[in-house]
Amino acid sequence: MNYKSILLYIIVLVYLSYSGWAQKGKTDQNLSDFTMNNPSSPAFLLVGESPTEIYTPTNLKALALHVFNNFGESLSIEVAPYYFINRKSKNKTYYKYIGIEKDQITGAVNQKPFRGLNTTTLSFAYIDKEFENIEDKRKAYTLGLRTTLLRFYDKDRIYKEVKKVSDILKNLDNPPTEVLADASGDDPVKRAIAKKTIIEHYKKEKEKISSQLKEFKKTVKPYVSIDGAIGYSVLFKGDKIDSGTANRFGGWITGQGSLILNEGSDGEQNNYLNVLVTTRYIEDEFNSNINNQFFKAFYRDFGAKVELEIGRFSLAYEYISRNGSINSERSVGTLKYSLSKDITLVGGFGKDFPVDDNLVTVFGINWGVNFGGKVAMEE
Repeated sequence: MNYKSILLYIIVLVYLSYSGWAQKGKTDQNLSDFTMNNPSSPAFLLVGESPTEIYTPTNLKALALHVFNNFGESLSIEVAPYYFINRKSKNKTYYKYIGIEKDQITGAVNQKPFRGLNTTTLSFAYIDKEFENIEDKRKAYTLGLRTTLLRFYDKDRIYKEVKKVSDILKNLDNPPTEVLADASGDDPVKRAIAKKTIIEHYKKEKEKISSQLKEFKKTVKPYVSIDGAIGYSVLFKGDKIDSGTANRFGGWITGQGSLILNEGSDGEQNNYLNVLVTTRYIEDEFNSNINNQFFKAFYRDFGAKVELEIGRFSLAYEYISRNGSINSERSVGTLKYSLSKDITLVGGFGKDFPVDDNLVTVFGINWGVNFGGKVAMEE
């Protein structure tokens, strides 16, 4: 590569990096382009402060804020450490992010099913609400941990799509030869004009091929994924810190299967039919008898959910059967709407676990932030 080519590469790279593009078959996928798809947190789920209790987040944000029902009295913050660790690493490619890698020797495209561990999140929640069988409101603090244990994408389909992006970027037209010559010449005026011309040229190229790249910005779900989560919560028995605490601990596994409904369409987003199943175990001290004495209960939950995603809307129904110290069930319909890539509204209505006053109506807002993190897409 001669010095003229090097100069051109630097000029174009500076511009295209600023606008989220690159050439030579490589582009950066801004993580903020991913639509917020994390309707709650394990910290909220453990204390029953969530419209949906069966979910597996597809696209995470570096930092997510969940607020439901009694705004100001319930708040959850969820952090994904992957987006903060070694943010400038050149090794964080799109392939590796979703667990699809091309063998440099054989050329085979391989799936890394355990790569979903990079979606691990830590969550913290604070709530001040009334719990069943406990007089008056109680404050509770919760910690949660969630990760994707296993996931499988249609690796061949994804690789073909990424290669199409690579080919589109490789076919960008180059500026006229005389402009390239001026950009590397000795005349400072001509050099400045040539640099501006080159940038303007690639702006037009970007506009020309933007429609071709639109389809590759859609959310792609794994066709099978299995998530695991645990949570631990502390509730103050009285209004004072020295009043003592009660604890709640839970662990659960959720599996999801996703079927794309509009493959190859010109729609803004992919539509999916999702089927989820979950099982969990909970030890619960958030219970008191008529003498206001707290006691521990044990639950085993089994449930399923069917969800239809059409564009920005998501409509779902979930059912969970609870057996153990107390037998109960949860039957709730949920509606989700994405206001933007970072803000999602969630609502739920139906029958909750408590034996008395079990009608539940939950409304909330989920807000995600990414701080400009990127992963690279490359051939």
